[in-house]
Amino acid sequence: MGIQGLLPLLKSIMVPIHIKELEGCSVAVDTYSWLHKGALSCSTQLCKGLPTSRHIEYCMHRVNLLRHYGVKPILVFDGGLLPMKIEQENKRARTRKENLVRAIEHESNGNSAAAYECYQKAVDISPSIAHELIQVLRQENVSYVVAPYEADAQMTFLSVCKQVDAVITEDSDLIPFGCHRIIFKMDKYGQGVEFQNSRLQQNKDISFVGFTNEMLLEMCIFSGCDYQQSLPGMGLKRAHALITKFKSYDKVIKHLRYSTVSVPPLYEESFKKAILTFRHQRVYDPTMKDIVHLSDLPDNIGNDLEFLGPYPSNRICHYSLIHSTFYLFLKLFGLYLNVKYIDTATDSYRYSKRGSGSVYSNAIPGSFFVYIFFVFISSFSSSSSFKIVDASSFRPWI
Repeated sequence: MGIQGLLPLLKSIMVPIHIKELEGCSVAVDTYSWLHKGALSCSTQLCKGLPTSRHIEYCMHRVNLLRHYGVKPILVFDGGLLPMKIEQENKRARTRKENLVRAIEHESNGNSAAAYECYQKAVDISPSIAHELIQVLRQENVSYVVAPYEADAQMTFLSVCKQVDAVITEDSDLIPFGCHRIIFKMDKYGQGVEFQNSRLQQNKDISFVGFTNEMLLEMCIFSGCDYQQSLPGMGLKRAHALITKFKSYDKVIKHLRYSTVSVPPLYEESFKKAILTFRHQRVYDPTMKDIVHLSDLPDNIGNDLEFLGPYPSNRICHYSLIHSTFYLFLKLFGLYLNVKYIDTATDSYRYSKRGSGSVYSNAIPGSFFVYIFFVFISSFSSSSSFKIVDASSFRPWI
């Protein structure tokens, strides 16, 4: 989703760049954004489950372009579904399903143009698609990371810790996350526009003079993000004006409650959770070889942190690439890999059998999946290497 309208407001500090200017640098790549773009040209085939590799070729063209100019790409994949995004993801899944129904209807009526447009809106980048690309990356010795949860947080961590020099994405969420240097809108020739947070004070459309990183984040949350819907009539410019005047979200909310704006009772609590999710989401630290928080948790945060994502077992963390291993595990059961954690009440994973025609046709308790998964990965030697940033170190059994 990103922060709607943010990039146009920052146009004055966006600088044209060609990737050859990053020669000798490492860059983290928002892989799903590439896969989504690549899937547009073969959405009909992907929705129908027909063989195609055009989306993979799209990504590899850009990988090879970076390498041609002496840039080391590290492709970052989304991992598990973050609890804070369940509602948003379910909404998107419903939209995709509705568009798939429309596409089939248009196709049956002979309206191929309308069908094609709906197929583009219906295509889903499933873990099996990610796995296809990962297999090619391994063959080509391209480095990659599967984030515990969101690629945005993982890429920000790599940026903040100086493990990469820049991030390539289409998602404006990277700005409130605190990513230092971002390349947006990179085309097939390597041209793009560069954002650096050090330039924020020079922005012309709206002033960020005196703004802290926290104020920028709170402004973006007020305007609406994946973790928090905006209040009625609250866009970026109004959010900017309020944060400029009151400096902090709690004072803004107090002001809004005394005005004509209807503020839901739990709005402030969910706002706090959104801040914590942006600041402290779980990521993988390739240096420590462990799951850590994007930034250190404050002392008074409390113990209820499940909304940041359950902490993956150290046993899982010991093994390379959750997606690939989980994919291999599910293939043993003959299941089509489209696993999503969508039922928090019953702790179940939904999946579909190949050719069933239903995206979520069955449910299995999540505890069963996790237990069998533990047994599956435990069958391998505990000495298996786990160096997720270095593609060349992966074990051949993945």
